[in-house]
Amino acid sequence: MKFVRISKMEFDKIRGLYESVMSHACHGLFFREGFAFGEIIAQIARADGGDYYMTAGRLIKGRGWVETIEFDGMSVMATGSMEASEEATDVTCHRIRGMLKAVYEMESKKNMVCFEDECQSLGAESCKFRMVEMKSKENEGGSD
Repeated sequence: MKFVRISKMEFDKIRGLYESVMSHACHGLFFREGFAFGEIIAQIARADGGDYYMTAGRLIKGRGWVETIEFDGMSVMATGSMEASEEATDVTCHRIRGMLKAVYEMESKKNMVCFEDECQSLGAESCKFRMVEMKSKENEGGSD
Protein backbone atom coordinates (compact mmCIF):
# COMPACT_ATOMS: atom_id res chain seq x y z
CA MET A 1 0.00 0.00 0.00
CA LYS A 2 1.39 3.42 -0.96
CA PHE A 3 0.88 6.60 1.07
CA VAL A 4 1.17 10.31 0.30
CA ARG A 5 2.23 12.80 2.95
CA ILE A 6 1.07 16.40 2.91
CA SER A 7 1.64 19.12 5.45
CA LYS A 8 -1.08 20.75 7.54
CA MET A 9 -0.43 23.96 5.59
CA GLU A 10 -0.98 22.17 2.27
CA PHE A 11 -4.07 20.44 3.65
CA ASP A 12 -5.55 23.78 4.79
CA LYS A 13 -4.77 25.36 1.42
CA ILE A 14 -6.62 22.56 -0.40
CA ARG A 15 -9.62 22.90 1.95
CA GLY A 16 -9.62 26.66 1.31
CA LEU A 17 -9.57 26.06 -2.44
CA TYR A 18 -12.58 23.73 -2.28
CA GLU A 19 -14.49 26.09 0.03
CA SER A 20 -13.78 29.07 -2.26
CA VAL A 21 -15.28 27.20 -5.21
CA MET A 22 -18.04 25.18 -3.54
CA SER A 23 -18.70 27.04 -0.26
CA HIS A 24 -20.07 24.69 2.41
CA ALA A 25 -21.24 22.19 -0.23
CA CYS A 26 -17.73 20.74 -0.20
CA HIS A 27 -18.21 19.56 3.38
CA GLY A 28 -20.41 16.72 2.12
CA LEU A 29 -17.64 15.79 -0.30
CA PHE A 30 -15.10 15.82 2.54
CA PHE A 31 -17.44 13.57 4.57
CA ARG A 32 -17.70 11.10 1.69
CA GLU A 33 -13.92 11.09 1.27
CA GLY A 34 -13.62 10.24 4.95
CA PHE A 35 -16.18 7.47 4.59
CA ALA A 36 -14.10 5.96 1.76
CA PHE A 37 -10.98 6.12 3.95
CA GLY A 38 -12.95 4.68 6.86
CA GLU A 39 -14.14 1.67 4.86
CA ILE A 40 -10.53 0.67 4.23
CA ILE A 41 -9.54 1.34 7.85
CA ALA A 42 -12.50 -0.78 9.02
CA GLN A 43 -11.53 -3.66 6.71
CA ILE A 44 -7.97 -3.64 8.04
CA ALA A 45 -9.18 -3.39 11.66
CA ARG A 46 -11.58 -6.30 11.16
CA ALA A 47 -8.88 -8.47 9.52
CA ASP A 48 -6.44 -7.68 12.36
CA GLY A 49 -8.40 -9.90 14.73
CA GLY A 50 -7.56 -7.82 17.80
CA ASP A 51 -9.58 -5.09 19.48
CA TYR A 52 -11.45 -3.62 16.49
CA TYR A 53 -11.83 -0.06 17.78
CA MET A 54 -8.30 0.09 19.17
CA THR A 55 -6.93 -1.00 15.79
CA ALA A 56 -9.15 1.47 13.91
CA GLY A 57 -8.01 4.26 16.22
CA ARG A 58 -4.37 3.28 15.77
CA LEU A 59 -4.81 3.44 11.99
CA ILE A 60 -6.59 6.82 12.06
CA LYS A 61 -3.85 8.20 14.32
CA GLY A 62 -1.06 6.50 12.39
CA ARG A 63 -2.22 8.09 9.16
CA GLY A 64 -1.96 11.53 10.74
CA TRP A 65 -5.65 12.43 11.01
CA VAL A 66 -5.46 12.96 14.78
CA GLU A 67 -2.87 13.03 17.55
CA THR A 68 -5.03 11.05 19.99
CA ILE A 69 -8.32 9.17 19.65
CA GLU A 70 -10.42 7.32 22.22
CA PHE A 71 -13.49 5.20 21.54
CA ASP A 72 -15.98 4.98 24.42
CA GLY A 73 -19.13 3.16 23.40
CA MET A 74 -21.01 5.43 21.03
CA SER A 75 -18.70 8.39 21.67
CA VAL A 76 -15.28 9.23 20.29
CA MET A 77 -12.90 11.89 21.51
CA ALA A 78 -9.94 13.08 19.43
CA THR A 79 -7.29 15.76 19.77
CA GLY A 80 -4.98 17.29 17.21
CA SER A 81 -7.32 16.85 14.25
CA MET A 82 -5.69 17.46 10.87
CA GLU A 83 -8.98 19.15 9.92
CA ALA A 84 -8.97 21.68 12.78
CA SER A 85 -8.72 25.30 11.65
CA GLU A 86 -8.31 28.49 13.66
CA GLU A 87 -10.39 30.47 11.13
CA ALA A 88 -13.42 28.16 11.39
CA THR A 89 -16.86 29.35 12.38
CA ASP A 90 -18.34 25.84 12.56
CA VAL A 91 -17.15 22.28 13.20
CA THR A 92 -14.59 21.16 10.64
CA CYS A 93 -13.84 17.45 11.05
CA HIS A 94 -15.97 16.22 8.16
CA ARG A 95 -13.56 13.54 6.93
CA ILE A 96 -13.10 12.17 10.43
CA ARG A 97 -16.91 12.00 10.85
CA GLY A 98 -17.02 9.99 7.63
CA MET A 99 -14.28 7.64 8.84
CA LEU A 100 -16.05 7.08 12.14
CA LYS A 101 -19.38 6.40 10.42
CA ALA A 102 -17.73 3.72 8.26
CA VAL A 103 -15.88 2.18 11.22
CA TYR A 104 -19.05 1.97 13.34
CA GLU A 105 -21.24 0.72 10.48
CA MET A 106 -18.88 -2.11 9.61
CA GLU A 107 -18.78 -3.31 13.21
CA SER A 108 -22.45 -2.82 14.10
CA LYS A 109 -23.96 -3.72 10.70
CA LYS A 110 -26.34 -0.78 11.29
CA ASN A 111 -26.78 2.53 9.48
CA MET A 112 -25.20 5.18 11.71
CA VAL A 113 -25.06 8.95 11.90
CA CYS A 114 -21.98 10.72 13.26
CA PHE A 115 -22.32 14.13 14.89
CA GLU A 116 -19.42 16.34 15.89
CA ASP A 117 -20.68 17.93 19.10
CA GLU A 118 -17.46 19.75 20.04
CA CYS A 119 -14.56 20.82 17.84
CA GLN A 120 -11.08 22.14 18.51
CA SER A 121 -11.69 24.55 15.63
CA LEU A 122 -14.22 26.30 17.87
CA GLY A 123 -11.98 26.37 20.95
CA ALA A 124 -12.85 23.03 22.55
CA GLU A 125 -10.08 21.00 24.17
CA SER A 126 -10.93 18.06 21.93
CA CYS A 127 -13.24 17.07 19.12
CA LYS A 128 -16.12 14.99 20.44
CA PHE A 129 -18.15 12.78 18.15
CA ARG A 130 -21.41 11.01 18.90
CA MET A 131 -22.69 7.98 17.02
CA VAL A 132 -26.42 7.41 16.69
CA GLU A 133 -28.18 4.55 14.97
CA MET A 134 -30.29 5.89 12.10
CA LYS A 135 -33.82 4.58 12.53
CA SER A 136 -35.18 5.79 9.19
CA LYS A 137 -34.33 7.95 6.19
CA GLU A 138 -36.14 10.92 7.78
CA ASN A 139 -33.56 11.01 10.60
CA GLU A 140 -30.50 11.42 8.37
CA GLY A 141 -29.36 14.74 9.85
CA GLY A 142 -25.63 14.99 10.36
CA SER A 143 -24.73 12.13 8.04
CA ASP A 144 -24.03 14.20 4.90
